Amino acid sequence: MKKNKYIFLFASVIAMQFFVSCNEESIDKVNDPIPYEPIGGYDSSDEIAAENLVSKFSFENNLTDSKGNISNPLETNIGYAEGAKGNAYMGSSSQDRYFVGNASTAITSLNSFTFSFWMNTANTVDPATPGQGKGAQGIFTVVRPTEFWGGLNVFLENPDGAHPDRIRLKFSLENGRDGVAWRGQGAIVNIDNSLNKWIHVVFSYDAAKSTISAYINGELASNLGSFPYAPAEGVNGTAVLYADNPGSIDNMNGAPKYGDFQMVGTNGKIVFGTHQFETTPPQNNGGQQDWATSYAGLLDEFRIYNIALIPSDVRFLYKLEKDNR
Repeated sequence: MKKNKYIFLFASVIAMQFFVSCNEESIDKVNDPIPYEPIGGYDSSDEIAAENLVSKFSFENNLTDSKGNISNPLETNIGYAEGAKGNAYMGSSSQDRYFVGNASTAITSLNSFTFSFWMNTANTVDPATPGQGKGAQGIFTVVRPTEFWGGLNVFLENPDGAHPDRIRLKFSLENGRDGVAWRGQGAIVNIDNSLNKWIHVVFSYDAAKSTISAYINGELASNLGSFPYAPAEGVNGTAVLYADNPGSIDNMNGAPKYGDFQMVGTNGKIVFGTHQFETTPPQNNGGQQDWATSYAGLLDEFRIYNIALIPSDVRFLYKLEKDNR
């Protein structure tokens, strides 16, 4: 029995050495790993319009803009959670949460632009009784200290009682260019059946065409509305903005187009996570509103470009980021 025991032990050692040797030999130490197939000719999301990317926040437990055009964040109750890609910015339904930063002219001089981000949120709540996480939840604004609204604003609009499963995401522009009578413009992206899910959101403004566009998960949004003379059912993804009253969606009045976008009255500050009037103290000359609050959901991979991305690049950006690239 003792002899058999030693024979078994010796055989086990020989076998273990054989398998270790085989495993080492199976590892290719010469050739590089097989790469992912490119998507649209891109290997990484950062390759898309790389020279036009002016701000990028990945929220990997920090508030670092990898492009350096938003800096020196002053934090209030900032939190992080698992995101669509690594970690994410985590809003709150129980406490104010936001940061104020310094913005370079790359941000305050945007003309054409694109905003891109992932979001995961419950619906906001009609603020019959005001409180954190109720009402219009601020996400991003370029501060104008003497005006109520910032130069660019992104926020969740108050809910639609007829559509409780609908996220109403609004972006608005305040064009200070001479010759623009209807300065405050924008649209609401109506997003259905996406509560508490990660979705990829892109919206852009093309100054040469005077068009606003919105995309959800790489495709034109199916219900873009709340711009002048928008049909009740909305439009598919893209709409033209006018500098004066168009009279109809097809501009029966012959109004001039919205054209070049110029933010005036900015002071080099941005607010992320709430409205400019909801910070403490407010960033403008107003004050906190009962119908507004800071953002309560999750945000990730927040990008700003100084061009309007073409539809194919929006689709490639979505696919690459979804693939963690």
